[in-house]
Amino acid sequence: MRTKHRIFLSAICIACFLLPWHNIQAETEGVTCFKPFIRSILPVAGKAGDLVTIRGVRFGAARGEVIFTSEVQAEIVRWTRDLIRVRVPQSASTGPVFVRVRCGSESDKRDFTVNE
Repeated sequence: MRTKHRIFLSAICIACFLLPWHNIQAETEGVTCFKPFIRSILPVAGKAGDLVTIRGVRFGAARGEVIFTSEVQAEIVRWTRDLIRVRVPQSASTGPVFVRVRCGSESDKRDFTVNE
């Protein structure tokens, strides 16, 4: 009887731990699409053509997009589940940058300064 009780309590603890993850998911045609999160963008300023490294989580294995201000898409040099390297687009301007993963979820936005 004690073993069944421990298994039941373990299941409840696991469920309580995973419950907050529900808020970071989006449902897309029955497929769970996790919302990516940017931890850092380095450097935080640069000019067109410079390489920028974005670190974070839940980028996924399949390449998505990195969007600079005014919906300008960056050239992706490298894409992993937690690191993306891009070139600052020629037409980028100072403002927010975000990641859009393949399934459509968008990350938080981080400011980036484009130098002349």
